[in-house]
Amino acid sequence: MVKLFCAIVGVAGSAFSVRVDESDSVDDLKKAIKEEKMYLFPADKLQLFLAKKDEGRGAWLTEADVNNGVKDTDGLTPLDVAGAPLNLVDLSAEDVRFRVTKEDIMAKKTPVHVLVVVPEGAVGSASETSKMDQVVQEVHEIGMSTQR
Repeated sequence: MVKLFCAIVGVAGSAFSVRVDESDSVDDLKKAIKEEKMYLFPADKLQLFLAKKDEGRGAWLTEADVNNGVKDTDGLTPLDVAGAPLNLVDLSAEDVRFRVTKEDIMAKKTPVHVLVVVPEGAVGSASETSKMDQVVQEVHEIGMSTQR
């Protein structure tokens, strides 16, 4: 198993992790992300990018980068072959190995491995949707009580 840190493009501070087998495919990774984030749309609608600068030749993006907000995927390698094993797209346990120090944690220099682009106009996670339903219900109840 390999633990991959991911982040949502356009959402500052959105780092999260998923565990997958390094022999799993890009498609399996999309399914793991969908499950972790409880998205209500098909996993194949996610776009994934290797979060290494300079088209995969540079350093990993860091949690500090993600906290500042990653606005686009320019210069990043798309993970767009559904059947590609993760260990062949630079996401093996060896590829993502990183010895974390206290200094790395304090500076938020821990690596992010995958950037995720969520479909435009997509409904949020199940928990976000249920929270919104709750707000709508509360507003409705307030509106009804003021009319009485």
